[in-house]
Amino acid sequence: MTANTPIGQLLTVVMYHYVRPLAQSAFPRLKALELKDFVGQLDWLNRHYSVISPDDLSAALTTGAELPARPCLLTFDDGYSDHFLHVFPELRSRGLKGLFFAPRSSLVERRVLEVNKIQFVLASQEQPEALADELDTLLRRGGLADPSVLRTDNHAPNRYDTADVAYVKRLLQHALPAQTRSIAVDALFQRHVTADQKAFAEELYLTPAQAVEMRAQGMEFGGHGDLHLWHGQSSAEELQGEILGATGALGKIDAPVKGGFYCYPFGSHDAAVRAAVGSAGFGIGFTVEPALCDLVCVDPLQIPRLDTRDLPLNAQVPSSPWLEKAQSKEASR
Repeated sequence: MTANTPIGQLLTVVMYHYVRPLAQSAFPRLKALELKDFVGQLDWLNRHYSVISPDDLSAALTTGAELPARPCLLTFDDGYSDHFLHVFPELRSRGLKGLFFAPRSSLVERRVLEVNKIQFVLASQEQPEALADELDTLLRRGGLADPSVLRTDNHAPNRYDTADVAYVKRLLQHALPAQTRSIAVDALFQRHVTADQKAFAEELYLTPAQAVEMRAQGMEFGGHGDLHLWHGQSSAEELQGEILGATGALGKIDAPVKGGFYCYPFGSHDAAVRAAVGSAGFGIGFTVEPALCDLVCVDPLQIPRLDTRDLPLNAQVPSSPWLEKAQSKEASR
């Protein structure tokens, strides 16, 4: 954007994953949002923003329709039962609408996604460094990989995780070859979480019937891949499978594809990914870039989102850096 480019209306998109009564759950170390904090954040957002619907965003991007002052969209990734049991009732009671993304393999086939296996393995361990060492031992003894090389390239903290947690995630999400990842993930999941993956999936994910009920009450769903793979690191064949899976999942719950919504798993995308998603008919794509969305200048297939942790969880908090940014840009229009 150049200095002469007009500043459009700024949209705040908030991203959520797990939302549950965490302290009372079987995995209190899971990186989840406490239900009471979600309620507090909704109170805060209602005080400072105008929460819009997915249809409102579509109209703004396709026809230039004006949005209310300081618009905010709520998005929920991965299709957890949390979203039906805890999020949906809170939104409905407030007259709010949200946008939900569920991968096909978990929603339709009731399979535990590797990303979720990794999360629950991490949540089962009090000492992440011990888990990182265990993973190294598993790889070394199985002749699967050289941990010393992997440590050099992957053992570093990121925005949310310590070096040990980030190391385990990187290796099990994308740094190892696919077959090696699957072997390691399944071994750790069975050892630390459960051997009954079917029962675990039934408890973890919302069902197609629940998604249909949510849509009937004004919620909307978008594509989120098939196996929740890193799209930007997938082969052309894998990417095609991810997008076909996403369209199949939406067909199962009668949600739109043409002009509809897509969320890149892990926020992983590039020009080829965006082109493939657009060619499939999707009109709006969501990333995990932490930024506000300028509706005049944005590429509709690259909508940025803030994480729930970027904003206050209590209605009494008077402001936040992102709110101040939205207010300052709003005043300069």
